[in-house]
Amino acid sequence: MSSVIDVGSNASPEELAKAISQAIEVVQAGGLVVIPTDTSYAVIADAFHVEAIRKLREAKNQPENISLPVAAGTLATIAGVANLSPLAVDLANAFWPGPLTLLANAQSSLSWKIGPADTALAIRVPKHEIALSILNGIGPTVMTGAQQYAEAPIVDVPSAQASLGEAVGLYLDAGKCNSRVSTVVDASGEHLRLLRTGDLSLAQLREVLPMIIDATARPGQ
Repeated sequence: MSSVIDVGSNASPEELAKAISQAIEVVQAGGLVVIPTDTSYAVIADAFHVEAIRKLREAKNQPENISLPVAAGTLATIAGVANLSPLAVDLANAFWPGPLTLLANAQSSLSWKIGPADTALAIRVPKHEIALSILNGIGPTVMTGAQQYAEAPIVDVPSAQASLGEAVGLYLDAGKCNSRVSTVVDASGEHLRLLRTGDLSLAQLREVLPMIIDATARPGQ
């Protein structure tokens, strides 16, 4: 049966530390946990646990040909699973932790089942104290929205429970999230390309790297 733990502003430091520890234990045992992030609620799983990944896809009704995103607590941890160009590292240093998702090529030595081998890996370091504490305790972690596949992001735990139900072993409730989306930049090729504008604007990105290509612009614009 799923558990819900309040990790909001009324939680004591001791209660918060216990909840974080429990979340780490559930994921390391192959379970699913819903956590708050700087954008919306996400469901996380051990990136290298095949059964956990299968369970997550089943809970979200997500096709196997869609790659799952990976998050971590630090850029150094991300660099262990993704090949990052110097330009991508510059962008990550400027905006991580934060609402920036990078697409990069996965390290070829990895043995996992998070998506087709020929697709880019979506990676992020969220700017949320609870999420970072959990991710730092796990390492590279699959982290994807708690909503059903192709539906709108979820900003509260009751909605996450309605979406994923008993497939999730533990829900951490920090109240309502900010309902933001991350900005997505493709860093898997020679040039950096903005694919989706979210909480970070093209202008903010270009303050760091002026050469970023706006791939969101329509032809003729």
